[in-house]
Amino acid sequence: MAVGQQTDWFGNQARSKRTALKGVSVLRFRYANVLCLSVAFGLAAAGSLRVAAEDAAPAVGEAPVEDREAAVTQKLAALILEAQRKQEAGEGTRALATLEEARLLAALHKRPEEGLIQARIIRLQQEMEKPAGAKPAPEGGAADEPGAPVGEGEEAGAVAGAAAKPGQELILTLDECIEIAVQNNLGLRLSRIDDRASDIDLNLAWSEFRPKFDLSVGHSGSRADEEHSNSQGLSASITQVAPWGTRVTLSGSESISTPSGPGSRSTAFDLSVVQPLWRGAGFDVGMHDIRVARLTKLISRGNLELDVQDLIFQVRTAYANCVRQLQTLEVNHRAVDSAQTFLRLTRARERAGQVTLLEVFNAEVQLADRELALTANDRALANAFDALKQIMDVDLEELVGVVKEAVEFGENPAKTEDIRIETDEKSGTVLLVKRSVGEQEVTRPDGTKIKTSVVGDPIGKPAVMFQATRFDEKVILSEALENRLDVLNSRRSMAIRKLNTMLAKDGLGHQIDLVAGYGRSHSGNSLAESHGLEDYDYSAELRYTLPWGKIPDRAAYERALLNLQRSEISLKQARQQVHLDVRVILRTLRETEKSILIQGKKVEQAKRSVEAAQISFERGLKDSFDVIRAEDNLLAAKTDFINRRLDYVVRLAELETVVGKPTGRVELEARGAGGLVDSSLPPTLGEKGQPERAPDPNPLPEDDPFEYRSKLDAKKPAEAQYIPAEELRE
Repeated sequence: MAVGQQTDWFGNQARSKRTALKGVSVLRFRYANVLCLSVAFGLAAAGSLRVAAEDAAPAVGEAPVEDREAAVTQKLAALILEAQRKQEAGEGTRALATLEEARLLAALHKRPEEGLIQARIIRLQQEMEKPAGAKPAPEGGAADEPGAPVGEGEEAGAVAGAAAKPGQELILTLDECIEIAVQNNLGLRLSRIDDRASDIDLNLAWSEFRPKFDLSVGHSGSRADEEHSNSQGLSASITQVAPWGTRVTLSGSESISTPSGPGSRSTAFDLSVVQPLWRGAGFDVGMHDIRVARLTKLISRGNLELDVQDLIFQVRTAYANCVRQLQTLEVNHRAVDSAQTFLRLTRARERAGQVTLLEVFNAEVQLADRELALTANDRALANAFDALKQIMDVDLEELVGVVKEAVEFGENPAKTEDIRIETDEKSGTVLLVKRSVGEQEVTRPDGTKIKTSVVGDPIGKPAVMFQATRFDEKVILSEALENRLDVLNSRRSMAIRKLNTMLAKDGLGHQIDLVAGYGRSHSGNSLAESHGLEDYDYSAELRYTLPWGKIPDRAAYERALLNLQRSEISLKQARQQVHLDVRVILRTLRETEKSILIQGKKVEQAKRSVEAAQISFERGLKDSFDVIRAEDNLLAAKTDFINRRLDYVVRLAELETVVGKPTGRVELEARGAGGLVDSSLPPTLGEKGQPERAPDPNPLPEDDPFEYRSKLDAKKPAEAQYIPAEELRE
């Protein structure tokens, strides 16, 4: 997984996501002496530390958002950007040293970026080993887009410069199609954006425990009885909320009144503490939003993994469908060739007077039917490739091919060979067995001797046409219940409902707050006198607020209980659905396996029927209807065998989705940034090139809200008029 194309985005995101945290850190340092004036404010700071400690708990699955982590992220981003600048300047050795420093830093702090940096080092070393004058491949791909996540275009630059030759079909393997789809698929890119939004929600929840600053400057004046008075004031305050619900506010003010007189200057500092004693009190209540945001982020990460699994299944299904159509096309081509040969033989026999003209018409109708089937097959093949290219976000005009197996049913063997399709139900295999054929002299009961064909032992190793895979239902069910992320997400959703119920239950309590305050102030005619702070005041009170009936709070609690019950039922439904999915897919696999074994026997029987019908037709014992019917049955049997065998391949891919084994492409613990999916293009694509991506929409004036507006006209009310930007702004 390379980071060549993601460096700019990584640096920008690191700066944008950590700037606020850095600013908070600086302000904390500058106002440290002020915050330490009160013991209560120290308790609030201790509460924030406890929040951070809980955030580091492994059970939650989320890394703490602290200044140390922010500093490490900024340092990594700066090193990667510095290495990129050195690389662009042609200083490859210094760029490697900088990347190695970044890798050691990431390894020291156990950061997920270590693998990305290591991949970048390997790629840079490969570029440095190229001969002089060779131009490096341009860095492109999805990661060049603004805001694209790290991992959205990995390794794209390594093969972007090697595009497929125009007019030449590009053969792609299944693994190559999967990697291209993971990097380019539009639906998965939308899922990555949704996953990144969960990071924003978590940062927003954390902002509740960051200090809030307020600064105001004011001027006022009045006139009464021809006397003028003015005053200027400056006030500032800082507020800190602790996870226990404690709110601490430290404020200060400075005012000057004119005309000057006694007490024309005044200075005051105040400290106030509000501590809920019932409603809103407690660590669990204060941490509610953060815990919900954490669980929501884990759910989002699980949904991203599910989307990746579904995308891989779509690619495998589309790829198998292309192979299916190609193999069916090959069978239809053989059927057309066979029909043409039969038509030529029938015409020759008709000219010799051995058959009637009706037999020729029957052969012509058979050939026309085969050609019509071939035309329909061509259309289905084109649709199958378009579906595969759409999943990979590849230009539909690209010539893309897939790797297919040659379909061989043992037709037209040599005279000394006999090729038959044999099935073994015990092992679930369909084999194409080749045997030698010899002659043996046999004496009839009347004493005459005749020569008959004798089939000998198999020649060589039989070709496997199908091999079934057997599964233990209990093992599959156990793995599915352990791996399926939809069940895990249902449990997380139920945990969120429990947190909401706890918060709603806390809302049933009475609002009882302990309020304390302390302040120092002084006034005088000069600045020095006003800063004496000789006067002081303090207060302590107990506030009690009781809304009549608490009907909204009771309703909220009852709704929370109902939602909790719904989540418990949904969890049971998810568990039952997993069990049902496992039983259905295994039952389908067994059915498909049996149908393939039966279909293999059916193909062999159809082959023998065609041979017998052709011999009988040549001897005048049967007409062309019998030959055509036998050949049609053989064509249908071969087509069904191909379809059922590819259906089995698709069902195996579906079984992997049902089991839900993680793909390893998504970091499910949600410790890193959202929207990352691991993907690396195979080296083979660097040699044969990548298919061109689907074109982006052309820009139009309607895309810019400042360049286009609708203007009603008396003659043409529905016509839209183009307005230049300068005129619109005027």
